[in-house]
Amino acid sequence: MGLLLLVGPVDAGKTTLSRALLARREGFLLDLDVGQGSLPGALSLFRLREGRWVLLRRYLVGALSPRGLEAEVVAGSARLRRLLPEDAFAVADTDGLLDERLRLLQAEALLPEEVWVLGDRDLYRALSWRQDFRVRLFSPLKEARRKTAEKRRRARTERLLAHFSQALPRVLPYEGEASPRLFGLLDGEGFLLGYARLLASGGGEGLFLTPVRGEVARVLPTRIPWPSPALPG
Repeated sequence: MGLLLLVGPVDAGKTTLSRALLARREGFLLDLDVGQGSLPGALSLFRLREGRWVLLRRYLVGALSPRGLEAEVVAGSARLRRLLPEDAFAVADTDGLLDERLRLLQAEALLPEEVWVLGDRDLYRALSWRQDFRVRLFSPLKEARRKTAEKRRRARTERLLAHFSQALPRVLPYEGEASPRLFGLLDGEGFLLGYARLLASGGGEGLFLTPVRGEVARVLPTRIPWPSPALPG
């Protein structure tokens, strides 16, 4: 099997299943859950190597839900897909938005060999007419843990706090307006290096708090709120 795409509602067990599959056969994980993924607001590509998850690239979506940013999600999925070696085994884990059009477009971008739908017959019927990839319907995993909205919010906050744990002040070119929300720092290929918080600006420059140390080609505002007033700055 080349690429396997997992889709379905929240708490159906997509993430649990993706980790279990890759534990049996090392390969690549496309973390395409912008709300509950490894870095909220971004799509990520990992490689499992000798039992360790190695981050390869990230793509900025800039919000905690794909709603209204479907084009960014599809484009980011396609860009990360193109980084996979030919014939590599990979699993794509998606968010729980039951948008039939988005999932079909995402399948077009990812070119999976199979699509596994967990726990949603309507989504299965919307995809199963395709003959260029196999679509299978499964019940939600029994071991999948249901999470409240508060638990989801807390998990996102913890991941963002961890992202900023080694943050330092840094001056970058910036001529935009002040914003209480996070900024995405991109490299010269358009991939996400990490997030930043704008502390002050003026004279075509901005003072940012960020964990990013590498060369920054672009600074973009996002819709993601600063996670906690307890953070430095």
